[in-house]
Amino acid sequence: MSHDYISNSGAASGDAAVASSAMSAVFADVRQEVDQGAVAPLFGAAMANGAGAPATAPAFASSAQSVAFAVSEQAAEQSAVRALAGASPEPELSGNGFTYRHNWGARRGQWTLRLNWSAVNPRSRVMVSIAEGAAGGPDAGKFIGSARYTVHNVAPRAGGVDIWVNIEWSSDILLYVDYLVVNP
Repeated sequence: MSHDYISNSGAASGDAAVASSAMSAVFADVRQEVDQGAVAPLFGAAMANGAGAPATAPAFASSAQSVAFAVSEQAAEQSAVRALAGASPEPELSGNGFTYRHNWGARRGQWTLRLNWSAVNPRSRVMVSIAEGAAGGPDAGKFIGSARYTVHNVAPRAGGVDIWVNIEWSSDILLYVDYLVVNP
């Protein structure tokens, strides 16, 4: 796996002054390809690829909770739920959709993760969920441990999607990312 480090020094001379959060500091930047065997279609769409067996994740450190903290549980407000299939879906979520869980391996700190995926384009609607991955690969699931996982930005682009994440933990722990992609 190669690591590409990127720095952006700002706008070129003569460009109109526009506020931007373009990167001015270097931080970890990773690019990986989609495991096509793990992509699941939405809305009954068919995928033209073979399903492969998921790789088994190596054993890494874990932030499994040793001390309980406050938990709040609520039921979904059914009147606010919007259908994606069957009845007419919300206009922004109509089209072809796919789900995919990616194992980004053991990580900590801030990362820009660049997933190359030909099904994604700049108009794609991409939702991302991150959490600590259970040992045994993506099919083993995710769990809530003591580490804090946050997503800061999600940016679809031609041929992929880039996300900025932060994992607050003292050692490298598994990061699984769920992607929901809808192409209008």
